[in-house]
Amino acid sequence: MIRLENVSKKYAVGGKDFYALRGVDLCVGEGEMVAVCGRSGSGKSTLLHIIGLLENSDGGSYYLAGKEVSHLSAASAAKLRNGSIGFVMQDFSLINHRTAIYNVKAPMLFNKTPFFEMNKKALEALKKLGIEDQAYKKVENMSGGQRQRVALARALVNDAPLILADEPTGNLDSATASDIMRLFCKLHESGKTIVIVTHDSAIAANCDRVITISDGKII
Repeated sequence: MIRLENVSKKYAVGGKDFYALRGVDLCVGEGEMVAVCGRSGSGKSTLLHIIGLLENSDGGSYYLAGKEVSHLSAASAAKLRNGSIGFVMQDFSLINHRTAIYNVKAPMLFNKTPFFEMNKKALEALKKLGIEDQAYKKVENMSGGQRQRVALARALVNDAPLILADEPTGNLDSATASDIMRLFCKLHESGKTIVIVTHDSAIAANCDRVITISDGKII
C-alpha cells in the first residue's frame, strides 16, 4: 500500500537547512494498522504529511498503491488525496460554526458525487460512528469525543482505503480516547490501512506494528 524509499525532507531554518526526514525507508502493507512514535520534532508529522500528499519530499521515492506519487502536481495530488486518503487530526480540523453533516459532506464538494447523494452518504457515515442523531448540530456545540467522531466520519465518507491520523486522541480524556481507539480497531478489521502518529503507548499497543522515529530517521 505504502512504500517510501530513501525519502528526505528539509526546511530552511534561520538561513540553514534543517532535515526533518533523512533517508527514510518504510513499507506499510494493505490492511495494516501502524503506529508512528517519537519525541516532538522527530519528524513524525512530516512523515505523515508526505504519506498524505500534503507535502512533497526533497529526495527519494514514494509509491502509493504501486504508483509513484513523489512529485505530483498540486491538482493531481489533491485529486488522489480526496479519493484515496482520509485524515483525522488532533485539533479535529472541522468548521466549527457548521453542522456535523456539513463537515462530513465537505470532501464530496471536491469530487463528482451527485449533490442529491451527499446527504445520504454523510448520514450513513455518521451512523457508522454512532452519532447520526447529531447530524444537524453545530460542531461548536459538541463534545470532544463527538467532534472526533465527526472527523472520522468525514475521513470515511469517500470510502478511502487509507486513513491517516495525527494524535487523534491527544485532546481527549482517557475514556473517550479508548472509545475512539476502538473505532479505529473496527476500521482496521474492516480492511482499512491506518497510520497513526501518537505519543500514547496504549494507542500504539493496539497497532500491528510500532515504528519509532528519531531525528528524522526510523530507528
